[in-house]
Amino acid sequence: MLSGCGGGGATSGDSAETKTEAPKSESVYKESYDPPVTITTAWGINPIAKFKDGESIENSVATKWAKEKFGIDIKSLWSVTDTNGAFVTKMRLAMSSGQEMPEIVTVGDDLLAQDLIDSGMYQEAGPLFDQYASDTWKKAMELDPNIWNPYTRDGKRMGIPILDYAYNNDYLLWIRQDWLDKLKLETPTTIDELETVMEAFKNNNPDGLSPDQVIPLSIGFKTSMNTWMGDPSWIFGAYGTLPQQWNVGADGKLEYGSINPAMKQGLTKLNEWLGKGYIPQEAALWDENKTAEPAVAGTAGIIPGPYWMSGWPLQDTAKNVPDAVWKPITIPTGPDGTAMRHGTKFSNGVILIKKDMAHPEAFFTYQNYLFDNYADPAPGSPYDYGLFEGYDYQLDANGQPIPGEEIDGGYVNVTLYLLVHDGARIPDAQMKALMNLADGKEPVTKLEKDVALNYGKETPAAAKMLLSQEEISKKNMFTGPTTDTMKSRLDYLNKIENQVFNEIIYGKTPVDAFDTFVETWKSGGGDKITQEVNEWYDGVK
Repeated sequence: MLSGCGGGGATSGDSAETKTEAPKSESVYKESYDPPVTITTAWGINPIAKFKDGESIENSVATKWAKEKFGIDIKSLWSVTDTNGAFVTKMRLAMSSGQEMPEIVTVGDDLLAQDLIDSGMYQEAGPLFDQYASDTWKKAMELDPNIWNPYTRDGKRMGIPILDYAYNNDYLLWIRQDWLDKLKLETPTTIDELETVMEAFKNNNPDGLSPDQVIPLSIGFKTSMNTWMGDPSWIFGAYGTLPQQWNVGADGKLEYGSINPAMKQGLTKLNEWLGKGYIPQEAALWDENKTAEPAVAGTAGIIPGPYWMSGWPLQDTAKNVPDAVWKPITIPTGPDGTAMRHGTKFSNGVILIKKDMAHPEAFFTYQNYLFDNYADPAPGSPYDYGLFEGYDYQLDANGQPIPGEEIDGGYVNVTLYLLVHDGARIPDAQMKALMNLADGKEPVTKLEKDVALNYGKETPAAAKMLLSQEEISKKNMFTGPTTDTMKSRLDYLNKIENQVFNEIIYGKTPVDAFDTFVETWKSGGGDKITQEVNEWYDGVK
């Protein structure tokens, strides 16, 4: 859950028995291969990945497991630590310079994925999925009927979506409950009540912090106004829009949320809050991780973020303020009772399969096993506690799991070693486990044990609170491939949007500059993009 989107794992299948190209008709699905099938791969190594015992992404407990379990020999074409888009850059270089390309590649970057599909090097994946994917994997994919849309061309499913947990990056607000209690304040449920609380946190701080030391609401919008932690988009949601995504308008057509007139009220509110010191003065320079720093330091009162934040990073607050208590609260409503937050996609990338691959079925051998045995195993499974003992779990003398931080040599997130980043996820499985724990059930399944052991104790209650506002969760309704005009104009439009919004929030231009921005956006390619987006939407509705 916490691994986010790593770069890419990739695979290629070339049977050891047939060094020449094997016709597709000779490909036979097997539970294991003897002699082994070679799968080449290119890795974008997630920067949070750790290795122990001299291992590397090319030679890890996971590659040894694949060889022993399936007769699949994973061979790396290249690897790169995926900081600052390094995987995307190296993959583009490989593509443009005619280097050998990975035959199965998993990509988290949408634009790269579209370009790889458009390159013609990767084949239609849908029929292979229909033929070889297990029932468990197919049922998981059916949970979201729109899941294939971004990777569909002329009705052909060109890539297999990488499934993620439902609601994983939906957010609520986390608040310092100990501060509320000391100030004898009620939990805020509206924007007005939230302002009262922020004023008290800053100017009458119960921990004795001076006003200039306190950040009542830790948000940042360096990377986006619509993100996963420190997110400000719900502030606009209180007035009826969500920026930087496509929402269903009053006329039933898709509209770009950032040009909705409700943005003006949200921008005005952020300008007010900046002036009063309720949000960081550096908010325009802060990314998601930066917004967590004052929360962990004990100097922030509220931070927006996912239901799982009580585990990471908020449990680290206790190191700095032992008595700090973080509690989840619902998203506050605006003047007319409106609340909105962005909803999470059920996918976080795509698997592409190269044309003329001799044994694509070998990849399904690998991935089916993970879906059938690891994604949500029944109690008593070999994977009850994790995938690799001594890496992502360790048992004590009584056969009980110990917390991750106590594992010899440290906990390792081994899903980052797998060919598909995050391993295998069934979108609704984790939320079901959380609901069971929130209702007081003892943890018995792998997912229940994992959440109970390694995620903060507030996580089940936070998940339940998140679902109590399920109706305010609004997904980006455009999930299609990048349109032609987006390719040529989107960078420019995003640049002017960020510039104008920052200038309004920081008081450099009046809020009426928003109206000029809308006109510029529409005439600068936005109207054409809107037309293309709605043509796609009409086709999939």
